[in-house]
Amino acid sequence: MTTTNQHDGAADGTSTAGPYREVLREAFVRRYEDGADSWSEEPAMRELVPLLCGELAAGSSVIDIGAGRGRDAELLLAAGHRVTAVDLVRLPDWDALARRYGAAVTFEAGDFADMAAGRTYDAAVDNGVLHHQDPADYARYLANVRRRLRPGGLLAVSLFTTAEELAEGVLNRAEDGRLSRWFTEREARELLSGAGFTVIAVRTVRRELPGLAYLLVLARRDA
Repeated sequence: MTTTNQHDGAADGTSTAGPYREVLREAFVRRYEDGADSWSEEPAMRELVPLLCGELAAGSSVIDIGAGRGRDAELLLAAGHRVTAVDLVRLPDWDALARRYGAAVTFEAGDFADMAAGRTYDAAVDNGVLHHQDPADYARYLANVRRRLRPGGLLAVSLFTTAEELAEGVLNRAEDGRLSRWFTEREARELLSGAGFTVIAVRTVRRELPGLAYLLVLARRDA
C-alpha cells in the first residue's frame, strides 16, 4: 500500500468516477472470490449497527450500502427492521438471509450510484464504502445517500482512522488500485455537515490490526 497526501484525487478536481468505479468493482470481486474479505468477520465491523439501532424506531426501513456478506443486514433484520442490501458483488450468503427473512429483505447487486431513484429510507448504513471512494466524488456520493433518506433520516458510517489521533487525513492506494482514506474526526464532521447532515454521535473503535481503528459516525439528515 502506498500513501499519498490528503488532497489526492483527480489532478484538476474533476470526477474520475467511471474508471475508478470499475477498478473498485474488480478489486472486490477478486477479494471475495479469493476469500480475502477478512473484514467480513472483523469484530470491530459489528459495532456500527448497534450504534444505529439505539436511535431507530421499531420496524424502520434501512438501506445497507456495501452490504458484503450481509452481516450488518442480518443484525438489522434480527432487530425487526426492513433492509435493502446493496453491493457491487452478489454473494451466496444472501440466499440464506432471503430464505430466513423473506419479504423483510431485498438484495441488489450493482453500484449504489446506479440504483433507481424514488424510494426513501429511515436510515442508511455505510460500513466501509465512503472511505473507498475517490475524494473528488465524496460530495456526489453523500448527495446520493441523502436523497435516499427521508428528512430526519439517519446515516451510520464507519470510516478508516488510526488508533492515535491524526493531525490530518491520509489517502492510501492499494496495489489493486483501491483508494482508502484515514479520516480525522474533524474532517468527517466537516464533510458530513457540508453534505446536509448533522452529526449526533462519534465513536472510535480499535481494530485488531496494530495502530488502526474505525471512526463510527451517526448523523441525521437535515430537513
